[in-house]
Amino acid sequence: MKRSSKNSVGLADVALAAGVSTATVSLALQEGSRISASTRERVRLAIEQTGYRYNRAAAKLRTGQSFTVGLLITDIANPYFAALAAGAETVLDERGYMTFLLNSNDIGDRQARQLNKLMEHGVDGVLLSPADGTDLTTVQYLVDHGVPVVQVSRWVEGLSCDVVQPDNAALAAEATRHLIALGHRRIAFLGGTPSRSARVERLAGYTRALAEAGIAYDPELTPTGPPTRASGSILLRHVVGGTIPPTAALCYHDLMALGALQAARELGLRVGEDFAIIGFDDIAEAAICDPPLTTVHIDAESIGRSAAQHLLARLEGSVGPASRTIIPAHLVMRGSCGSHRFSPLPGAGSDTPGKRQ
Repeated sequence: MKRSSKNSVGLADVALAAGVSTATVSLALQEGSRISASTRERVRLAIEQTGYRYNRAAAKLRTGQSFTVGLLITDIANPYFAALAAGAETVLDERGYMTFLLNSNDIGDRQARQLNKLMEHGVDGVLLSPADGTDLTTVQYLVDHGVPVVQVSRWVEGLSCDVVQPDNAALAAEATRHLIALGHRRIAFLGGTPSRSARVERLAGYTRALAEAGIAYDPELTPTGPPTRASGSILLRHVVGGTIPPTAALCYHDLMALGALQAARELGLRVGEDFAIIGFDDIAEAAICDPPLTTVHIDAESIGRSAAQHLLARLEGSVGPASRTIIPAHLVMRGSCGSHRFSPLPGAGSDTPGKRQ
């Protein structure tokens, strides 16, 4: 069969080449449709033969769906968000959706502009890790106009959206209890901006564990700061230079912990011996730094996958109130807090490095 020009090839040409109806071709192009494998293969070969290119814009006019999703993260350079994005994109790709990945840089105004652009491009749904200073009006506008939004890893009050996240408070409490069990009484909590949900929840878990142990909360040991490696270094120097310095630090996340670890070494502190550091996320670098970083292992890919599945369910007609899904996580004990030489929490099992459920 003679190949038609690129601009003139339509479904009818593909149907003629495949020996099926145009309706069958249309169904074969839809992910998850009930078309036999042999028929789908015939259509695929006919598409290759004719040079047909699926027109997504025209399909949206017919079906009202673009099969595109926006994924807004706050820090594309953070390995945690890279893993989260990979998990979400894999699930969406398997269901025939293309993902627009956008980086807000944790700036609310920038995020608002990106959300407006996604609306202009007609995305079907949005996965959102809310930036600091998120404009509720912009996000709610999407929801009110039939575009489902799932908040990922973080959340902001006042949005009627599904949320997928780790149990930040419980995990921070567990990490703090671990430091207390090792004999620490002056424990700092470093970083994060005050209004961010993850910091609020982690700080709550930290203070709860202190209260359980009869340790007074000291606001001088909980400085805020942007979640960067450089900020981790600055904040560690700040608390160590205080009147009564801490002997341990729980950091907002691993990048801050790595900055704190570097600063501690430069200050002459022996991390894992006379000073302890714990992070959050368990990025790849945590296991290979010196000493290896004790951290809360959060499966960012699982969070991304779960968030994508929740969004797909909404796109497929799931109704009901907004849900909150907690993805399991656990503490990984390594050398940065001396878990190899001190007793673990009661019931934790071996005191060698490993993970505790």
